[in-house]
Amino acid sequence: MSRQKLTIIVTCTDRKSATPDDELMVRNLPKGQVGARARVWRDSLARATDRRPLVDLYGGETWSQVRALAIKATSLGYEPTMFVASAGLGLQHVSTPAPAYAATFSPGHADSVGASFLESQTWWGALPHADVAPGARAIWVLSEAYSRVVGPQMLEATSPSDVLVFGGSKEISDDVRVPPDRSLRRALGGTVTSLNVRSATQWLSLADGEDPFTSAARDRWRTWARDRRHHEVFDRKPMSDSAVLAFVSELRVRQPTISKTSALKVLREAGMACEQRRFSTLFQQAVAR
Repeated sequence: MSRQKLTIIVTCTDRKSATPDDELMVRNLPKGQVGARARVWRDSLARATDRRPLVDLYGGETWSQVRALAIKATSLGYEPTMFVASAGLGLQHVSTPAPAYAATFSPGHADSVGASFLESQTWWGALPHADVAPGARAIWVLSEAYSRVVGPQMLEATSPSDVLVFGGSKEISDDVRVPPDRSLRRALGGTVTSLNVRSATQWLSLADGEDPFTSAARDRWRTWARDRRHHEVFDRKPMSDSAVLAFVSELRVRQPTISKTSALKVLREAGMACEQRRFSTLFQQAVAR
């Protein structure tokens, strides 16, 4: 019996197995209109010679859970085809070779591709995109920032009954979206950053071979989630920008190659508080000093 095809689209991650060249960091692009900056970016991508398949380029906890999602889908009888929605590369198959890069749709970041929603959409439209086989059912695991830019456009070419969006943003209809629920972090394990992909894997597990795109599948999820929610309370001390910069600088003296994600984990384990997006910006500032 032939396997049912399943398209999986996931958000890229900033954790990579190589360091990007300066010309492949959005912060170093010349000033100007988004279209012109995107052309410079595409030319830089074309010149890059150090390439590796995206499945090997990305790393970290979230990406390990992406692999687990594909394994779960296969074990349940699907034939998954996985794509990555990337602010630097467009929509690409995980086997596509690409260089390391630094680009994001998250606002306020040194490597943000646009200062506004419209600029980000224009940038996305200027990137190359792989063809996704029509007609296949799909699971999307998208962060809020990425979903806001790419989600509505991708939905235009998809039947709502054939897609599930884990995470996403309010622009995605509740009929297809499974919003993130931090109270399930303990039940699902891992960190908040991997919550959406872990939710997708658990959803398939609960379906256990039955159709995961039905209202019955959503009911099973609601029942499971209702019994396992745990509201975590954190009593961490807020930090000023200067204090965060000093913390990161001191930490990098001891661990020069520490990643942004690991540094934030160390900070929080020390009882300090810093919102993830703000920490990302400050970490980049500390590295650039």
